[in-house]
This record gives sequence, structure tokens and C-alpha cells, in this order.
Amino acid sequence: MVRKYIGIGLILVGVMALAVQHFLHFTVVNALLTIPLCLIIAGIVVYVWGLKRDSRY
Repeated sequence: MVRKYIGIGLILVGVMALAVQHFLHFTVVNALLTIPLCLIIAGIVVYVWGLKRDSRY
């Protein structure tokens, strides 16, 4: 049951990391911005993979 929501959790962590970096003005270094981006992309991939795996089609 928990595995179903790992993708959404990764997306939320990535978005929160981007928000924290924005408010702390860490947006100058591109390397720090790629980590939340990778989390968001991984979350989308995991979420879609879970939907396809649970589908009957």
C-alpha cells in the first residue's frame, strides 16, 4: 500500500526542496537545482510505472 505513494512522495520532496532553495537564495548554483529536478522526474516515472503495473490493460 505504501509503495503506491512513493512517486508522489518523491515529487513533493523535490518541490519542497526547490521552494527551500528559492527562499534561501541558493538558485545561483545549477548543481543544487538539478537534485530536486531529478527527484521530481523520478517521482513522475515511479508514479506512472505504478499506475501501469496496477492497470488491467
